[in-house]
Amino acid sequence: MPAVDEVRVAFENLQQKYKEHLPKVDTVLIENLLKRKMEDPSNDPIFMVEVFTKPGLDPQQVRSYIIQKTGMSPEIYDNGTHYVTNQKLNLKILKEISDSDDVLEVTGEYTGRIGAYGASHEHRETEDTPGAATGRGKPPG
Repeated sequence: MPAVDEVRVAFENLQQKYKEHLPKVDTVLIENLLKRKMEDPSNDPIFMVEVFTKPGLDPQQVRSYIIQKTGMSPEIYDNGTHYVTNQKLNLKILKEISDSDDVLEVTGEYTGRIGAYGASHEHRETEDTPGAATGRGKPPG
């Protein structure tokens, strides 16, 4: 097998592992996190993490949970279905978020520092997630 085919096969296998272990997480976020961890394995980089949830959750309960887990207070958008937090991130945290039954999708981007960053991604609404966040929207209430 030529070397370029080995690279393609390895990439396809990696993409399959992403889907298997972190099915709700945007692959760009995973790859960005892995690159940053390779550069500095001893520190968890800071990312703006956006989590899209099923409708019907109590935003204040979700906010309290996020604060308890991360120490950071999230911004809440789209009638309580879109949560944005600037936080340290690692694969274990991504796995925990992805494994939640209430989570539909996780995305985000590297910020490098704690700061005020608003929502910048939109949920890819599908047939089985009607009523979920459809954009940046406005904070509830």
